[in-house]
Amino acid sequence: MIRVVTLDSFDEKQIAKLCQTLYTAFGVGSEHSDQKEVPAGMSEPLDAEKLISELKGVRAYEDDKVLFVTSRKLKEREVPGGKAPTTGYALYNKNRAIISTHGYKDFEASFKPIARNALQQIGHLWGLHHCLDPRCAMYPPWTPSFGSGEPSFCTFCRDKSEQKLRLAKS
Repeated sequence: MIRVVTLDSFDEKQIAKLCQTLYTAFGVGSEHSDQKEVPAGMSEPLDAEKLISELKGVRAYEDDKVLFVTSRKLKEREVPGGKAPTTGYALYNKNRAIISTHGYKDFEASFKPIARNALQQIGHLWGLHHCLDPRCAMYPPWTPSFGSGEPSFCTFCRDKSEQKLRLAKS
Protein backbone atom coordinates (compact mmCIF):
# COMPACT_ATOMS: atom_id res chain seq x y z
CA MET A 1 0.00 0.00 0.00
CA ILE A 2 1.19 3.50 -0.80
CA ARG A 3 0.07 5.93 1.86
CA VAL A 4 0.03 9.58 0.82
CA VAL A 5 0.35 11.99 3.75
CA THR A 6 -0.05 15.71 3.08
CA LEU A 7 1.88 18.29 5.09
CA ASP A 8 -0.06 21.27 3.75
CA SER A 9 -3.55 21.93 2.47
CA PHE A 10 -4.28 20.41 -0.97
CA ASP A 11 -7.46 19.94 -2.96
CA GLU A 12 -8.78 16.43 -2.19
CA LYS A 13 -9.54 15.80 -5.88
CA GLN A 14 -5.94 16.53 -6.83
CA ILE A 15 -4.57 14.20 -4.15
CA ALA A 16 -7.06 11.53 -5.23
CA LYS A 17 -5.81 11.91 -8.82
CA LEU A 18 -2.22 11.52 -7.59
CA CYS A 19 -3.21 8.36 -5.67
CA GLN A 20 -4.90 6.98 -8.79
CA THR A 21 -1.74 7.65 -10.83
CA LEU A 22 0.37 5.83 -8.22
CA TYR A 23 -2.06 2.91 -8.27
CA THR A 24 -1.90 2.74 -12.07
CA ALA A 25 1.91 2.86 -12.08
CA PHE A 26 2.56 0.32 -9.34
CA GLY A 27 -0.58 -1.81 -9.26
CA VAL A 28 -0.92 -1.57 -5.49
CA GLY A 29 -3.40 0.34 -3.38
CA SER A 30 -2.76 4.02 -2.85
CA GLU A 31 -4.71 6.29 -0.54
CA HIS A 32 -4.57 9.67 1.12
CA SER A 33 -4.04 8.42 4.67
CA ASP A 34 -3.55 11.54 6.73
CA GLN A 35 -2.56 15.17 7.02
CA LYS A 36 0.31 15.98 9.37
CA GLU A 37 1.93 19.16 10.61
CA VAL A 38 5.57 19.98 9.94
CA PRO A 39 7.36 19.57 13.31
CA ALA A 40 7.81 22.77 15.28
CA GLY A 41 11.10 24.54 14.73
CA MET A 42 11.55 23.48 11.10
CA SER A 43 11.74 26.41 8.74
CA GLU A 44 11.93 26.75 4.97
CA PRO A 45 13.68 25.48 3.08
CA LEU A 46 12.84 22.16 4.75
CA ASP A 47 15.58 19.56 5.22
CA ALA A 48 13.88 16.61 3.49
CA GLU A 49 15.90 13.86 5.17
CA LYS A 50 15.46 15.32 8.65
CA LEU A 51 11.78 16.02 8.07
CA ILE A 52 10.79 12.52 7.02
CA SER A 53 12.72 11.00 9.91
CA GLU A 54 11.04 13.31 12.45
CA LEU A 55 7.43 12.90 11.28
CA LYS A 56 5.78 10.57 13.78
CA GLY A 57 2.42 8.89 14.11
CA VAL A 58 1.95 7.75 10.53
CA ARG A 59 -0.05 4.52 10.55
CA ALA A 60 1.55 2.06 8.15
CA TYR A 61 2.36 -1.63 7.95
CA GLU A 62 5.92 -2.89 7.54
CA ASP A 63 5.88 -3.07 3.73
CA ASP A 64 3.78 0.08 3.15
CA LYS A 65 5.42 3.00 1.40
CA VAL A 66 4.69 6.51 2.75
CA LEU A 67 4.84 9.52 0.45
CA PHE A 68 4.75 12.91 2.14
CA VAL A 69 3.56 15.81 -0.03
CA THR A 70 4.35 19.42 0.79
CA SER A 71 3.97 22.73 -1.00
CA ARG A 72 7.00 24.14 0.81
CA LYS A 73 10.49 24.44 -0.60
CA LEU A 74 12.98 21.68 0.18
CA LYS A 75 16.59 22.48 1.05
CA GLU A 76 19.16 22.00 -1.72
CA ARG A 77 21.34 18.91 -1.30
CA GLU A 78 25.11 18.72 -1.43
CA VAL A 79 26.26 16.52 -4.31
CA PRO A 80 29.77 15.96 -5.72
CA GLY A 81 29.24 18.74 -8.30
CA GLY A 82 27.92 21.30 -5.79
CA LYS A 83 24.39 22.01 -4.62
CA ALA A 84 21.38 20.47 -6.35
CA PRO A 85 17.76 21.69 -6.17
CA THR A 86 15.57 19.20 -4.35
CA THR A 87 11.99 18.50 -5.44
CA GLY A 88 11.85 15.09 -3.80
CA TYR A 89 13.80 12.75 -1.60
CA ALA A 90 13.49 9.06 -0.77
CA LEU A 91 15.12 6.81 1.79
CA TYR A 92 16.44 4.42 -0.85
CA ASN A 93 15.09 0.88 -0.48
CA LYS A 94 13.22 1.88 2.70
CA ASN A 95 9.67 3.15 3.31
CA ARG A 96 9.50 6.97 3.36
CA ALA A 97 9.78 9.65 0.70
CA ILE A 98 8.77 13.27 0.20
CA ILE A 99 7.93 15.43 -2.78
CA SER A 100 7.45 19.17 -2.99
CA THR A 101 5.07 21.05 -5.25
CA HIS A 102 6.94 24.28 -4.51
CA GLY A 103 7.41 26.34 -7.65
CA TYR A 104 4.20 25.08 -9.28
CA LYS A 105 1.48 27.70 -9.06
CA ASP A 106 -1.28 25.35 -10.22
CA PHE A 107 -1.27 21.70 -9.11
CA GLU A 108 -3.65 20.65 -11.90
CA ALA A 109 -1.74 22.42 -14.68
CA SER A 110 1.54 20.99 -13.33
CA PHE A 111 0.22 17.52 -12.61
CA LYS A 112 2.58 15.62 -14.96
CA PRO A 113 5.88 16.75 -13.37
CA ILE A 114 4.44 16.44 -9.85
CA ALA A 115 3.18 12.89 -10.52
CA ARG A 116 6.40 11.95 -12.31
CA ASN A 117 8.38 13.11 -9.27
CA ALA A 118 6.10 11.04 -7.00
CA LEU A 119 6.60 7.94 -9.16
CA GLN A 120 10.35 8.42 -9.08
CA GLN A 121 10.51 8.76 -5.29
CA ILE A 122 8.28 5.70 -4.74
CA GLY A 123 10.43 3.85 -7.31
CA HIS A 124 13.51 4.65 -5.21
CA LEU A 125 11.71 3.25 -2.15
CA TRP A 126 11.41 -0.05 -4.04
CA GLY A 127 15.10 0.09 -4.96
CA LEU A 128 14.87 1.39 -8.53
CA HIS A 129 17.76 3.46 -9.87
CA HIS A 130 17.71 6.25 -12.44
CA CYS A 131 16.97 5.11 -15.99
CA LEU A 132 18.50 6.10 -19.33
CA ASP A 133 15.12 6.25 -21.12
CA PRO A 134 13.93 9.90 -21.15
CA ARG A 135 10.30 8.72 -21.38
CA CYS A 136 10.60 6.91 -18.03
CA ALA A 137 9.70 8.47 -14.67
CA MET A 138 13.03 7.11 -13.34
CA TYR A 139 14.93 9.37 -15.76
CA PRO A 140 17.13 11.83 -13.77
CA PRO A 141 14.99 14.73 -12.53
CA TRP A 142 17.68 17.39 -13.06
CA THR A 143 17.42 17.03 -16.85
CA PRO A 144 15.49 19.72 -18.76
CA SER A 145 13.04 17.22 -20.29
CA PHE A 146 12.04 15.52 -17.01
CA GLY A 147 9.05 17.76 -16.29
CA SER A 148 7.49 17.35 -19.72
CA GLY A 149 7.38 13.54 -19.65
CA GLU A 150 4.43 11.33 -18.79
CA PRO A 151 4.11 9.90 -15.28
CA SER A 152 4.85 6.33 -16.35
CA PHE A 153 7.66 3.78 -16.46
CA CYS A 154 9.57 2.26 -19.34
CA THR A 155 9.15 -1.50 -19.80
CA PHE A 156 12.39 -2.29 -17.95
CA CYS A 157 11.53 -0.18 -14.86
CA ARG A 158 7.93 -1.46 -14.84
CA ASP A 159 9.21 -5.05 -14.84
CA LYS A 160 11.72 -4.24 -12.08
CA SER A 161 9.06 -2.58 -9.91
CA GLU A 162 6.68 -5.52 -10.40
CA GLN A 163 9.47 -7.90 -9.40
CA LYS A 164 10.16 -5.85 -6.24
CA LEU A 165 6.46 -5.80 -5.39
CA ARG A 166 6.19 -9.58 -5.73
CA LEU A 167 9.08 -9.94 -3.26
CA ALA A 168 7.48 -7.61 -0.68
CA LYS A 169 6.88 -9.00 2.80
CA SER A 170 3.08 -9.30 2.63
